[in-house]
Amino acid sequence: MTEKTPATDPAAQAAVQGAGAPASAPASSAPAGSTASAVRPAKRGNGPMLTALAIAIALAAGLGYALWQQRTQFMSAGREVAQRIDTLSSDLAQARRDTREALALAQAQAGRLGELEDTVRETQSQYHALQQAWQNFNDSASDELLANDVERLLTLANQQLRLAGNVSNAIVALETAQARLARADRPRFSSLQQAINGDLDRLRAVSTVDIPAQAARIERLSVLISKAPLLVPDVAAQAVVPAGQPVAASAPAVDPQAGLPADAPWWQRWRAEIASWPGRAGSALAHELGGLITIQRVDEPAALLLSPEQADQLRGTLRQRLLTVQLAMLMRQPAVWKSELDHVGGALAKYFDGRSPDTVAAQNVARELAQIDIAVRMPDVADSLNAVAALRAAGFKTSGQD
Repeated sequence: MTEKTPATDPAAQAAVQGAGAPASAPASSAPAGSTASAVRPAKRGNGPMLTALAIAIALAAGLGYALWQQRTQFMSAGREVAQRIDTLSSDLAQARRDTREALALAQAQAGRLGELEDTVRETQSQYHALQQAWQNFNDSASDELLANDVERLLTLANQQLRLAGNVSNAIVALETAQARLARADRPRFSSLQQAINGDLDRLRAVSTVDIPAQAARIERLSVLISKAPLLVPDVAAQAVVPAGQPVAASAPAVDPQAGLPADAPWWQRWRAEIASWPGRAGSALAHELGGLITIQRVDEPAALLLSPEQADQLRGTLRQRLLTVQLAMLMRQPAVWKSELDHVGGALAKYFDGRSPDTVAAQNVARELAQIDIAVRMPDVADSLNAVAALRAAGFKTSGQD
C-alpha cells in the first residue's frame, strides 16, 4: 500500500479547501467521469472529520456550559458576598452606633462614678465624724457609769460602818471599788483612787471587836445559865446520871481482915470482923447524913424562896438580857452592854450555887465580856465620797477634752 501525501490525496485537498476557502469550481476541463470518481473517495474520507467536529462542538458546548455554570456560580457567590458585605456593613454601622452609645453611656457612668466617689468621700467623712462623736459619747458614758459604780460601793461601805459597824465588809467594798478603778485605768480618776487608798489605810488600822467570837461567848454563857444550879433545887439544874453508874457514891469499904495472915485461925477472923462493925456503921451514917445537912452563906434571903416557876422565869429573863447584850454589841452601845452584863453577873452571884463548876464558868465568862470595850470609834469614807462629788461637779468629758 502506497502512502498518500496531501498533495496527491484528493480527500485531504477537499478538506483543506473546505476548511480554508470555498471550494473552487471544478475545472471545466475535468471530465465528468473523473469528477464522480473523485467524489466517492471524498465522501469516504469525511467521517473522521465529522466525528472530530462533533467532538469539538461537544467539547465547546461542554466548555460553554461549564463556563456558564461557573459564571452563574460566580454571580451567585458575588451576590452572596454582596449580601454579606451589606450585612456586615449594617452590623458595622449598628456596632458603631452601639459603640457610640456605649461610649456615651460610659462617659455618663464615669460622671456618675465621679459623683458617687464624691458622695462616698463625703459619707466617709460624715461616718468618721459620727464615729468620733460616738466614741466621745461612749467615753463620757463609760466614765459616768464607772463613777456610779464606785459611788454605790462607797455608799455601801459607809452604811456598813455607820449602821452595822462592820469594818470588814466596808474594807471589802472599798477594795472592790479600787479594783474597778484599776481595771478602768482612767487618769482622771487618780484623785479618787488616792482617796480610797487613804480610807482603806484608816479602816485597816482600826482595832475592831471580833463580833463572831463574842457572839459565841455570849451563846456559851446562855448555855451555862441554863445548866447552872440555883440555890434552891429546880428541874433544870438536876444532873443527868450516865447509864451504868450509881446515883450517889457509897462510902469506901474497908476490909477488916486485910491485916490478918492468910493462915489465920477462924476465931481471929471473927474478932476482926466484929471489931470493925462500929467504925463501918459510923462511916455509913456520916455518909448518909452528909447529904441532908449543908451549910452555905446566902447574902440574899429571897433567893431561897424561889419556886420552880420563878426559877424558870429567872433563867428566861437572863437569856433575854443576853440577847440585849448581843444587840448592844451590834449597835455599839457600851452603856447597855456593860449594864446588862453586870446585871447577869449579879444574878449569877445572888441566885445560883457558887460551888457549881457551871456557875463559876458562867461568872468568869460574864466578867470577861464586861471588860471588853465595844465603844470603837469607826472611821468614815468621807474623803472618797467627796472625791466622787468633785468628779461629778467637774463633769464627765472625754479624754481628748481633758
